[in-house]
Parts: sequence; C-alpha cells; structure tokens
Amino acid sequence: MRLTRGNRTVIGALMGVAIVLATVSAGAKEPPPPPNAGSGMPFPPPPSPSPPLTPPQPPLPLQVRDAPAIERVSPGVFRIGTILINKKDRSISFPAEVNMERGLLEYLLVRIGGKTHESLLRATVEPYQLQVAFLLLGYEGTDKPLAGQGDPRAPTGDALDITVTLPDSSGKPVPANYESWMCKIIDKKILDVPRLEWVYTGSTVFDGRFRAQMEGSIIALYHDPAALVDNASQGGESDKIWFVREGAVPPVGTAVTVTIKPKK
Repeated sequence: MRLTRGNRTVIGALMGVAIVLATVSAGAKEPPPPPNAGSGMPFPPPPSPSPPLTPPQPPLPLQVRDAPAIERVSPGVFRIGTILINKKDRSISFPAEVNMERGLLEYLLVRIGGKTHESLLRATVEPYQLQVAFLLLGYEGTDKPLAGQGDPRAPTGDALDITVTLPDSSGKPVPANYESWMCKIIDKKILDVPRLEWVYTGSTVFDGRFRAQMEGSIIALYHDPAALVDNASQGGESDKIWFVREGAVPPVGTAVTVTIKPKK
C-alpha cells in the first residue's frame, strides 16, 4: 500500500499506529499551499459562465482529540470511535444525520463544526479516525492532489461506493436514494442528480496540519482536495449547481448510517 508523506504525518502524529507504519512506503510530496478564499451564491443561481478556480476557505479550529483505541468487536470487525470497520468487505460505517432541507451544497458530508452551512449531512466522526480506517483497509489515495477547490481536473484515487441507510419502523436499516435528496440547477432548469462517482483522495497536509481534520471536510460534491472523498462525477468542478431538493429530503436531524465500500 502506498502512503503519502501527509498520511504518514496523520498516522504517526495523531494515532501512532505502528502496525500501519510498518506496512507502508514513502509516496508523493505534499502539494503547494492554496490561497485562502470562499465562495457562495444565492438560491437559485442565475445563468453565468463557469467560475474560475477558487481555493478552499481557511481551516477551522477543529482539534484532534485523544486517540481512541482500536477495539475488536468480532472476528474481522473493529471499531475506532463510532466507526465500524469490516475487514472482509473493506467497509467503513458510521452514524450521521440530515443537516439541510434547502439551499446550495458543496459537500455531501462534513464533521459537525465544519462547513455545515453547505453540507447535506453532518456527523460527529473525526476525519483522522476515518483516515486511519481507510489506511488499515488498504485504500489508496491520490498522488496527484487537486490544486484547490474548483480545480476542473477530475480527482483520482480508489473508486468508492457510498450508501446511506435509514431505519424502518422496526429499526432495520433500509437503503435511501440520497441522490434524490439533491438536484442540479443549470440555466434555471432543475435536473435530477444521477448516481454519483466517488473517489478516496485521502486529503492533504499543509503546514504540518491534516486538512480534513482541521476543516472538517469528509465527502465533497464540489472538488476539494482537503476532503477525504471527492466527487468524480460531471459538474464536480462547479459550486453553483448542487442544491437540496426541497420536500424530498428527510427532516433535519434524521439519523442515518453512512457506509463506504470499494466500488465493484
């Protein structure tokens, strides 16, 4: 498994997971630091040309807590904090909840304390714990991180399948079509969101800080090299087309479970 210098920093400095460090080798260099800027647009957006490349917002003061133990739940199943890791199918599952009922989106999921004003879902899970889970299961991030938010290049990394489940009346998890909770607005036309393509990029390290942890960015709709997972679908370079589909999304606070697996 390849591991970038940034990921070595996360594992060594944050978790000290020796078993991970013993199985990896040196990889790509850290990317150059992007400038600071933000973006946003009222709902709905008027027609406009494609926006120029915009860098991510400044990091938020999200600090790493004490590293939790890696707990064995059953044969091949482990827990890190609220994250369940299944070695057999390489799945990562954790609780989250609906965060928005209307408005412009840039993320599918962020950590509470992150950019919740533009994320469909929110969670208490720590990004650095997710990073450890990805690495323990052998996922490969990118060695060519995007330059900043809105980079028109498609992000690279291991392809992922992301599912969201809701509990039914008996508590049994039922898959939800979370793409139907969103829409795309292009030239004032409301369009369905097709099945999205996701890749594990692994975030980046800037000035010795793991950016996914500092910014709380986990799964990005709008290209963001700080996020652990990025959108490889058409339109991922735009921050003006992704919206919550009003009336289709469950109420804010509705509990869900997010599961990430390798794409088959």
